[in-house]
Amino acid sequence: MLNPFEKVKCPPKINDMIKIQLDRLPKIAGENIKDREIRRLISYRDNLKKYLEFIRSLPKIDKLHPFYRESVEIIAKKSSKEIDFCVLIAMRTINLSIKILNEYISNIKRSDQSLSNRLMRQGFGRASSVLRKDRCIDWLIDLIKELKKLKAINPDLPTVIVAGPPNVGKSTLVSKISSAKPEIASYPFTTKEIHVGHIDWNYTKIQVIDTPGILDRPNEKRNEIEKKALNAIKNLNGIIVFLFDVSKYSIYSAKEQLDLYNEILQFNKKIIVAINKIDDADNSLLENIVKSLDVPFLRISAEQGSGIEDLKNKIFQILQE
Repeated sequence: MLNPFEKVKCPPKINDMIKIQLDRLPKIAGENIKDREIRRLISYRDNLKKYLEFIRSLPKIDKLHPFYRESVEIIAKKSSKEIDFCVLIAMRTINLSIKILNEYISNIKRSDQSLSNRLMRQGFGRASSVLRKDRCIDWLIDLIKELKKLKAINPDLPTVIVAGPPNVGKSTLVSKISSAKPEIASYPFTTKEIHVGHIDWNYTKIQVIDTPGILDRPNEKRNEIEKKALNAIKNLNGIIVFLFDVSKYSIYSAKEQLDLYNEILQFNKKIIVAINKIDDADNSLLENIVKSLDVPFLRISAEQGSGIEDLKNKIFQILQE
């Protein structure tokens, strides 16, 4: 499945388009003055029709898979209804501008040739004024440019979602078990977007998703990066591999990691618990986490490759159930 916004063609921003159209005016000729001025407004009108095509090509937000629908709302920082309203306003603005240009084309046809240039300038100016007052068109163009960058995720594929706090080794693990090559660094929030890799198993392609880190805090205080991770966990039907960091250099306490784990449990997904960085464990931190877990868990070191095969076998076992 492609990113639903991948094939949407974005036109230039309104001011850029008007400037392009102004620069084009001297190059537009006609059989006489009247014909030339009519052709100039027709050129402008035809250019505006590309904006109608842009608006009409936008996927319907309420028809999107829940993962993509929430992705749109996170990036837009607006609800689906607010986005739909902006689409409606943009459509009205473009249609009004086209209507103005059509009126002035008709006026030029009916008027004396000596008034043709003045009428063309009036029509061009009025249509441009209407377009410049609109804030929705440029906003939608910017939004779609961002949405086109979303990774293509197929909600129908078997999926593994690697989750946990920032800097616990999620990206390292994803790079070891799949084809994904996310950026890996030793500071929190290295992963700012969803990354996707794949595992080929028994003639089946398994989708592996590296999510940004999530902090243990109220949802209203979470940033856009954290909301993207929660969106994947909540709206994609897959196995969650939850990573704990028990290393001596862990920046999160047992309580913070366990609180986040318990929050993820509320989504009622199949979860594999993996205790990471076991090769450099803080025994006190490890003990505090282990004694609070009432489910089986795996001990791994994503960086050293320890326990990775056991983790993959557990994933395959659950997928076969």
